[in-house]
Amino acid sequence: MGTAVTAPSINRPWRRATGWLIALAAFFYLSYSVSNWLASQRGDVPTIVFAWEHGIPFLAWTIIPYLGTHALFALSFYVCRNRVELDSHAKRLLTAQVVAVVCFIAFPLRVSFARPQTTAEFGLLFDALGILDMPFNQAPSLHIATTVILFDLYSRTLPRWTLPVTIVCALLVGASVLTTYQHHFIDMPTGVLLGLLSVWMWPPEGGNRLASALGMPSRFYK
Repeated sequence: MGTAVTAPSINRPWRRATGWLIALAAFFYLSYSVSNWLASQRGDVPTIVFAWEHGIPFLAWTIIPYLGTHALFALSFYVCRNRVELDSHAKRLLTAQVVAVVCFIAFPLRVSFARPQTTAEFGLLFDALGILDMPFNQAPSLHIATTVILFDLYSRTLPRWTLPVTIVCALLVGASVLTTYQHHFIDMPTGVLLGLLSVWMWPPEGGNRLASALGMPSRFYK
C-alpha cells in the first residue's frame, strides 16, 4: 500500500497577527485623528467635486458595507497563512496609512455634501462613525486603498468559490464611500492607486520591490 500524502499544515502566527492588529489600529486612530484636527484648524480647506456628483443618491443602508471594512480589516491578520505573508500584509496597510495621512496633512480636502438626517439603526451607525470622522481626510481615500489591499489578500487565501462574494463586497464598499457622502469621486481613483502601490511594493512572499528597484540593501526593509 502506498503512503498517504497529507497537505502541509499551515502554522498561522496568531500572536504576531494580534500584535500587528493592535499596533496598526492604534496608529490609524491616532494619526487619523491628528490629521483631522489639523485640517479643522484651517479655514481654507478646499473641496474637489464634479457637477455630476450632485446626482449621487444618499443610501443610508450602505453604511453597513462601509463600516464592514473595519471588521474585514481586523480579520485579515488572522487569514494570513504564515509570518512572511502576515508581515507583507501589515506593511502594505502601514504604507497606505502613512502615505494617506501625509497627504491629508499636506493637502487636506473636505467633503461638501451634507448628510441627510437618518433614523433608527442606520442613524446609530452614522453617529458612531461621526465620533471619529470629520469632513476631511479625503484624497487618497484610505478606505478604498485598504479595500484594495484586503481584496488582494482575501482573493488569494480564501477558497476560490468565495471569489464572487469577495468581488461583490469590494464593489459595495467602493460604492458606499459615495452613497454615504463620506467621499467625493476624486478620492476613489487616488485611493485605488495607493492600494495598488502598497500591494506592488510588498509582495506576499516577502521583500520590497521598490527598494530592490532602487538597489537598497535588504537589511533596510526586512
